[in-house]
Amino acid sequence: MDDIKGLIDKVESNEIILPEFQREYVWDKKQAKSLINSLYQGFPIGSLLVWQTESPPEIKNDAVNENQRRLFKVLLDGQQRLTVLYLLTRNEIPPYYSEEEIQEDPRNLYFNLETSELHYENKIIKQNPEWVKLIDLFQEEVDAFEIATEKTETDKEAFEKSKEYSQKIDRMRDIKKKGMPTMKLPKEAEIHEAIELFHRVNSEGTDLGEPELALAHMSANWPHIRRRMKEKQKELKEKGFDFELDFYVKCTVAALTETMIYEKVYGIGGEELEETWKDLEDTLDFTVRFLKDECYIPNSNYLSTRAVLIPLVAYLNQNDNRLSREEKKSFRKWIYPALMWRRYSRATDTTLNKDLSLMNTEKGDPTSELIKQIEEDVGRIKVEASDLAKRGKRSKRFYNMLKIITRAQKPVDWNTGEPLRGNFELESHHIFPKSILYNNEYDTSEDTKIVNEVANRAFITPKTNREIFNNPPSKYLPKVKEDHPEALKKQFIPENSELWKLDNYEDFLHKRRKKIAEAINEFMEEIDHGDEKGEGEGKEIEKIIENGESYKTEFKETLLWDVHRERPNKELKEEIAKEISAFANSEGGNLIIGVDDSKRIRGLDRDFKLMKKKDNPKDSFREMLNQELNDKLGSNVASIYTTIEFKEVQGEEVCVVSVEPSPKPVYFGEEDEFYARSGSSTRPLSPREANEYIEENWS
Repeated sequence: MDDIKGLIDKVESNEIILPEFQREYVWDKKQAKSLINSLYQGFPIGSLLVWQTESPPEIKNDAVNENQRRLFKVLLDGQQRLTVLYLLTRNEIPPYYSEEEIQEDPRNLYFNLETSELHYENKIIKQNPEWVKLIDLFQEEVDAFEIATEKTETDKEAFEKSKEYSQKIDRMRDIKKKGMPTMKLPKEAEIHEAIELFHRVNSEGTDLGEPELALAHMSANWPHIRRRMKEKQKELKEKGFDFELDFYVKCTVAALTETMIYEKVYGIGGEELEETWKDLEDTLDFTVRFLKDECYIPNSNYLSTRAVLIPLVAYLNQNDNRLSREEKKSFRKWIYPALMWRRYSRATDTTLNKDLSLMNTEKGDPTSELIKQIEEDVGRIKVEASDLAKRGKRSKRFYNMLKIITRAQKPVDWNTGEPLRGNFELESHHIFPKSILYNNEYDTSEDTKIVNEVANRAFITPKTNREIFNNPPSKYLPKVKEDHPEALKKQFIPENSELWKLDNYEDFLHKRRKKIAEAINEFMEEIDHGDEKGEGEGKEIEKIIENGESYKTEFKETLLWDVHRERPNKELKEEIAKEISAFANSEGGNLIIGVDDSKRIRGLDRDFKLMKKKDNPKDSFREMLNQELNDKLGSNVASIYTTIEFKEVQGEEVCVVSVEPSPKPVYFGEEDEFYARSGSSTRPLSPREANEYIEENWS
């Protein structure tokens, strides 16, 4: 039996190693404190399980050179306990982890020399010398007599008190001498046997779920899968989509087996796993773009459950990351009700397994059977006003749906009138302030639900939210309506000013619930008419093209391909940025790329061939154009005042850049050149002309 100090030494020297298939450090601070308390009190803390092998699996953090030793001790059970003890006794991260992987670092745990209590650092503890930091105690940086002197008045009292303190310090330090039994799996064991035993013993501690077990088995066949998943997890988190690791495991299981039966992936070989994951990385990127561009879902906070994406991911993976217009419509028609009606609230994996089996992969309408399941379970798809009653932010399904349909309305800021899209940060705003309602008889627990209802929420900028503060709607909404007539309609707020009075709050809720429910249902119905709407938009663009260039319309044949020199020409991007600055400085308009001066539709194929992402040239095209606008005009013009869309006209793809008039002058490039529309063309203005133009239009 090794003592704790000996075990910690073996971790430091890499004699005890942690396999890649092990989960991360998952203990919280409460569990870490409980472990130390148990050791201090002399309670048992269980044993370790190691697998002795000459051929270890992949090791976490590449912590050891596998060629240096003949026999390895692979830790199967006990890593959470050893990690806590290593952190607190060595004040260092164990070699198998990095700093960022320790999410709940327990090293600010303190020990009370008077009461023997354990507590994490706070202001009171830091000011009381009786509380000593545990890592200082183990590093022998605690002077019992010095602390006792601060707590007593005479040397004699200090000496007696220091003896009492020293006994407790020694007792705490002696936990390193406590023995910890180690069970050993023989070296003849095979890796999947080790994983099964790892699962069995962990089921009695911090339970190892089915996704974690599946990932462990996949790691045995392809050691790098966990790292690759974590890299993708980090990448998508930076894009606003923060998913737990088990989401990526479920996506992999669905892609490999078209089921949610984890055992089916245990024996799949490394090559197939690596190839599938490589495809899945592209699939996940496509999924994020689809959510942002087609579904008005800019980040994962809009998703009450991540499970809703797994059928989409599985379908995309089977179909080379392509969705027809019909298929996009089909998934949108399903995702929203699946979120609202909590399709995966119970028995998630069982429901997912059923839904994956029901997906239609042939007819171009993959989710029709899935939608029928929701209708059978709920009895309907449509939302009724009563569904919203007493539903607040915590009931994410309707709160998130309100955010989605609000984004689809292209709302404007209540103060400035600026369109709230792009990178704008929005806050949830109580239309009737909570403080006013609580002070006017809405003070019971049941009333709290009414105060925080979805129907009492709007989405505005933090600055506007602060300016409104706790003013009643009867005071601030009239000005919003007067300054920005469409602002309230875009957020489904009743415009009858009588309803803005405090006495009529519940009548306001009744009316707004009805408006929100109608808006959700209309939004869902519009998806059904998506093709008709798309055709209408195509016809509308075609009509604009037929009318030719004008004060509000400009054509550009290409973004990057020089049709005269027959080669790429980066200067063409600058010309487009100039045109967009001119529209922003004038009354807005449309710049259409893929159409020549004689109104012939030439399409974007020549530009697409120059894009980096050959499998998704539209994405590269959009990124290139956005970057040019950012560089030449500033981020506001790119993210707020322009919308980039691709439309099909007469069988060819064109890019329509819609530009809104800017509330302030837009300058081009480092020299601050100023452009404006003049008739059907763009012209540069001299400094004097620009000053006169600005004074006339923005003064």
